[in-house]
Amino acid sequence: MILALFATSSLAMDAPSWWLRQSVGGGLFPEGALLDTRGQYRVPLHRSASRVFKDTYAGAGLRVAFSPINAEVGPRLSISPIDVFDLEVQASYLGYYSWGGRGLLPFDAPSGKDTDARKAREAEGFSASGLLVAATPTIKLKFGPIVVFDACTFTALHLENPLGLASPYLYEPTRDLVVAWDDVLVENQGGVLYEVLPGGQKPLLRIGATVRDRMALGSGDRSLVAGGIVSFKPGTTPAVPTINVLALFYLIDADRVGTAPNLQAAATWSFDKPIRSGGG
Repeated sequence: MILALFATSSLAMDAPSWWLRQSVGGGLFPEGALLDTRGQYRVPLHRSASRVFKDTYAGAGLRVAFSPINAEVGPRLSISPIDVFDLEVQASYLGYYSWGGRGLLPFDAPSGKDTDARKAREAEGFSASGLLVAATPTIKLKFGPIVVFDACTFTALHLENPLGLASPYLYEPTRDLVVAWDDVLVENQGGVLYEVLPGGQKPLLRIGATVRDRMALGSGDRSLVAGGIVSFKPGTTPAVPTINVLALFYLIDADRVGTAPNLQAAATWSFDKPIRSGGG
C-alpha cells in the first residue's frame, strides 16, 4: 500500500466545505501502483484559539481506489475532535481481477509470497470479490520542528472463494500479506520527522524515520519494516502535490528479510472548497 503521509492539510475554515484528496503512487519490492481518490463533505466542530481546537472537523464521503489488480469503493467517515487526533472508518467492496495472471493466489502456509515465487504461479491467479470494514485512529504531535505520528488500522476482511479452493489462505496483494478467507488485519505505523522547511507560505520539507508492522491474525503472517521518509511540497498552491518517498527494510517477514527494501513514492493533492451560505 502507498502511504500518503501528511499531505496538504485542510484549511482551518469555520464553515462546511467540500474536501478532496487525490493520490497517485507506486512501489517496488513488491511492485505495485495505486490511484486513490477520497472526497468528503466536512463540517467544523468546536473551534478556538487553543492549539488543539484550530482545525477540528467531522466528514462523510466516499473512497475509490484502483490498482492493476483490484478496485475498492465504499463510504468513509472521518472525525477529528482535537487537532492531534483523528479517526477514519471505511467500509469497502473489493474486486480483484486476474490481469495477466496476477490475481489472488491460493496459499497453504504464510510463506512463499516473494515476487519470484508468485510469478512462477501466475496461472493459479483468480478473480474474486470481498468486503472490508476498517478503523484507523491516528495521533499527530508537533514540537517545534519535530513531528511525531502513530496510526493503527484494524481491518475485518472477508474474501469470497468462487472456485471452492481447499487452500486455507490466499495472498492479498494490496497489503502484501497471506491472509485467511475471513481474517482480521492489524497495521501500525509510527515515525518521527524533522521539519527542514515549514510549509504554509513556504515550501515544505520533512525527513525522518518510520516503522510499520502488519499482521494477519487468522493466517499468522507478519511483516515488520523500518526505514526512512522524505516528504516535500515544492510549492505553496493546492495544485502543487506533496511528494512522499519511503525506503523500508524488512526486519520480520517470512520471505523478504535481507532482500531489497520496499520502495514507495506517492504524489498527493488536497483541496478544500468552502460552501457559502448562498449554496455556491
